[in-house]
Amino acid sequence: MASSSIQNVSYWTYDAFLSFRGADTRKSFTSHLYAALNGKGIYVFKDDKELERGDSISPRLLKAIEDSRISIIVFSQNYASSTWCLDELVKIVQCKNKNDHRQMVFPIFYDVEPTVVRKQARSFREAFSKHEEVFRENIEKVQKWREALEEVANISGWELKKYRNESEFIRDIVKAISSKIPVKSEVLKKLVGIDSRLKELRSLIDGGPNDDVCMIGICGMGGLGKTTLARVVYDTISHEFEGSSFLANVREKSEKEGSVISFHRQLLSQLLKFADNSIWNVDDGMNILASRLQHKKVLLVIDDVVDIKQLEYLAGKREWFGSGSKIIITSRDEHLLKTHGMDEVYKPSSLNYDEAFQLFNMKAFKSQQPSEECVQLSECVLQYAGGLPVALEVLGSFLNGRSLDQWKSTLERLQIDPPNQIMSVLEISFNGLQHSEKKIFLDVACFFNLEDRDYVTKVLDGCDFSPVIGIEVLINKSLITILNDNTLWMHDLLQELGQQIVQRQSPEEPGKRSRLWKEEEVCHVLIENTGSEIVEGIVIDHCSPNKEVHLSAPSKAFSKMINLRLLKIRNVQLPEGLEYLSNKLKLLEWHGYPLESLPSNLQLDKTFELNMCYSLIEELWKGFKPLNKLKVMKLSHSQHLIKTPDFTGVPNLEELILEGCTRLHEIHPSLVLHKKVITLNLKDCTSLTTLPGNVFMKSLKTLVLSGCSKLIKFPEILRSMEDLSELFLDGTSITEVPSSIELLTGLQLLNLSDCKDLVRLPSRINGLKSLKTLCLSGCSELENVPENMEKIESLEELDISGTAIRQPPSSIFLMKNLKELSFRGCKGPPSSTSCSWRFPFNLMLSSLSGLCSLTKLDLSDCNIQEGAIPRDICNLSSLEELYLSKNSFVSLPATISLLFKLEELELEDCKRLQSLPQLPPNIVSVSVNGCASLGKLSDTLKLCKWEHIFIDCIDCLKLLCNDDLAFSIVVPGSKIPEWFMYQNDGCSITLIRPSKSNKKNKVVGYVFCCVFQVLKRPSHPHTTHELHCHVKGSSTGCFTDFGEKFGQAVSDHLWLLYLSRQHCSDINWLFDSNYVELSFRSGSGPRLKVKRCGFHPVYMHQVEEFDETTNQWTHFTAYNLSEFHLNFVGPEMVVATTSKRSLTEFVSVEASESESGCCDKEEPQSKRLRELE
Repeated sequence: MASSSIQNVSYWTYDAFLSFRGADTRKSFTSHLYAALNGKGIYVFKDDKELERGDSISPRLLKAIEDSRISIIVFSQNYASSTWCLDELVKIVQCKNKNDHRQMVFPIFYDVEPTVVRKQARSFREAFSKHEEVFRENIEKVQKWREALEEVANISGWELKKYRNESEFIRDIVKAISSKIPVKSEVLKKLVGIDSRLKELRSLIDGGPNDDVCMIGICGMGGLGKTTLARVVYDTISHEFEGSSFLANVREKSEKEGSVISFHRQLLSQLLKFADNSIWNVDDGMNILASRLQHKKVLLVIDDVVDIKQLEYLAGKREWFGSGSKIIITSRDEHLLKTHGMDEVYKPSSLNYDEAFQLFNMKAFKSQQPSEECVQLSECVLQYAGGLPVALEVLGSFLNGRSLDQWKSTLERLQIDPPNQIMSVLEISFNGLQHSEKKIFLDVACFFNLEDRDYVTKVLDGCDFSPVIGIEVLINKSLITILNDNTLWMHDLLQELGQQIVQRQSPEEPGKRSRLWKEEEVCHVLIENTGSEIVEGIVIDHCSPNKEVHLSAPSKAFSKMINLRLLKIRNVQLPEGLEYLSNKLKLLEWHGYPLESLPSNLQLDKTFELNMCYSLIEELWKGFKPLNKLKVMKLSHSQHLIKTPDFTGVPNLEELILEGCTRLHEIHPSLVLHKKVITLNLKDCTSLTTLPGNVFMKSLKTLVLSGCSKLIKFPEILRSMEDLSELFLDGTSITEVPSSIELLTGLQLLNLSDCKDLVRLPSRINGLKSLKTLCLSGCSELENVPENMEKIESLEELDISGTAIRQPPSSIFLMKNLKELSFRGCKGPPSSTSCSWRFPFNLMLSSLSGLCSLTKLDLSDCNIQEGAIPRDICNLSSLEELYLSKNSFVSLPATISLLFKLEELELEDCKRLQSLPQLPPNIVSVSVNGCASLGKLSDTLKLCKWEHIFIDCIDCLKLLCNDDLAFSIVVPGSKIPEWFMYQNDGCSITLIRPSKSNKKNKVVGYVFCCVFQVLKRPSHPHTTHELHCHVKGSSTGCFTDFGEKFGQAVSDHLWLLYLSRQHCSDINWLFDSNYVELSFRSGSGPRLKVKRCGFHPVYMHQVEEFDETTNQWTHFTAYNLSEFHLNFVGPEMVVATTSKRSLTEFVSVEASESESGCCDKEEPQSKRLRELE
């Protein structure tokens, strides 16, 4: 497939269809929403006719609904009065429930509540009364309207009344809609011939049962567009799945050792959203995939498979994947696909005449009008290309802008080769390149395909190929493409072309070819000593550092390769040594170089990069050696390297990487005075004790001395080094920082963490006017920081955690640009001392108002006592994260609720903390793990406006003793736990109990339970079920309902609801009633069936046991009930907790997989709860 002007890449003409009652919202809310959606590039159909004409909806609107990916329904007071709107709604529901390509539906409740719409109450009731009169002869039509309203109203949507203003309302709607519209890759936009092929492929993908795992193969010759087609269908449907992954270039990547493990890790990362680096062999990876994906609906594309083993490793069995998963595999081998048991194999055709003509014209003529003679000549080009997209693109780009004579000359050259010689067709463009452009093309084809563009440019620039303009020429001629991540990509056919051109240089003897990249050919050339002056580049890459290839090659194996300019070898051994390497080497990269030194006659005066990491080299060269072109030197982890060479003869060196050279103890003095070095990395050089003399490196930007554990002194700086922006001294043994550090006027990051011997900082550190980050964490001997720290106005991050600092200077609290501040672990003397000392912030916090930019404050483990946090903490108006764990206060100041930007609050292991104040409205996460004295959360979440608030409450044992506690659990299961005192089949149960009770047997709460079955799955991921518990008592005949909404449960599930005596006044009568009738009913129509129900009283003496039971649940999440929707199938468990004020504040618990899951895993849960008896 290739680029064209065709617009439709999928089924959808519009991104969204907007259904609304014009008289209510056309000129107000709907127009604002439309403008906001349009502003985000969302293509919305909105009927702008002011008046509705006729009694039935127009065909134009029906077609617009069908052609829209999403339907947005704006419910308003008079929506139901319009038969036009109701007909639209029925059509929308039909499209939503279609099997071939379901439409997403999002309801908006503008000035009407969902219950009103669902039950057709108030204005909707009045409207339907009129409809029933008008359509009394067609009452079925009215019933369809009712059913459509009920179905859509059950979908989770947006209610205006929950927002402070309409702009926030619209903002959230637009954000949600945007997330549901797939982003189309720029590379894949406007593809010629894609629509028909995509439609054919989709019919195969969607043809089988929805619940089956479907495997589809795409087969054809290279360059036909298999990968492109797979990518388009992936981009089109990936949002319909719980996880998706595209494994590209499997054939090429599989040639490297460890590739299957890498693929396994990629699948786990993309499909399960977590990295698992514990996979070390193929069998483990297959077992993990099979066990963790079997309940997950995924989309997996495996691109360019050549070996059946690759499929066995990556998609071995259908049972590996969850119901509804789609596996798409591209390959040139149809037999391979059929052997693996594809449901269907799709073979896309080459471009037909019209498609090929369109593609070629777009490339050859672009926006220009071609002459009649050129159009006629195009017919010949189309014949030679044979409908192959790559050939059409290359030839079209080659002929673009050329004269008529050049067109004719090109066609004459084409006639030399038969039309089916695709390589020859592609080679026409290659032959039209200049000499340096040909070299770039061949280097990319043999060495640098899928490498970073900047890296390739640097290498080729060292070879004097003018790569900046050369690569641009290749891009313009469609010979290479730049991917979104700046990677060079060459199509398979073009790469094969380049490699064939090289192989044709000497079909029988690889030693007489310009480029060698195959391991067996390199081994042959070296062992047999058949190399020649023709060889320009050798690249072998053994990716496993534990694999070494031992060659029995003569020491003169490279002696004939006098023109060798690129040598990239990894872990190749030469037992007989090495006498010669070409003096024309531009790049010498030999990871694991096996000898102690380089050949004595080696001249590196033309080399720009020397990369010999993990080598056995002890010393590179002795004395002065002129290397004017050397810019990069990397010898990381060369653990035999003792000293660096003289750098006087390397005036253009820019990057020196010596990380992990553990025996390096001597740095040549010429290095610290070098004028061109930009990056110097000496990390973990553990034998290095000092740097020679004083430092003046004019161009240095990054200096890394991290982990140089024997380095006891950082040298003086001679003159201003304004380019140095990052200095890493962490983990060294320095005792002080020289005052001359003020000469680093451009320093932005200074890392001194874990300098255990550092005792002081110079006062002149305040002269670092560009410093943004100062890290002093773990400097356990550091007792003071300089005064007047506020002079460092640029400082944004200050970390003095784990230091010996007892009273920081007040100037710290005057840093108006500081964004992050940490004092974690800076605590005073034990409370048993006579001074009864408090953390000094009880004296200094009044100055917090100066920290107007602070977003993160960490005061954990600082011995903060009750009252030490002042009320004016609210002055931190920008604060987003506040960490106060392991302190000794009893309460927090109420003014914390005025931190309107605060999102995260950590209070772990505050053993004396008894209650939380009202939290700020934008809080997202609160952690109170280990707060053993915390006994109340009643009003904590009262005004929080976020839908989800995460509250960690591990070991908060007093919370369950609250009178106002309630919680609800929905978990897979088919049996009522045995400990339930009352159980009954069906949806209701009646019980009679004695009214007398003593203090010990006082009822403090009730547990209600039912097992339900989902009879009809929701057709849309945002559709929710509803289940209500209806309780009727004998004393007054009153009743109450408690509802739970949840997502797409597919097996039997258990709903358990606990209500305390003081939960709310609505159920107080229940605790004194002798006769109770309990029933469960669906609030979602006939979609649910209750199979069995139960009822159990909880007595006072069981509360402690209940504490122990519920303490094993670990992760709380708060929800607003009106937005309460949960999507889960399988091991997730949800617990909702409310206070006595209302049923609108819910909390959920997610149990670990070991404690919940499918029905066969519910015993541990039942076993714990059985203690309630």
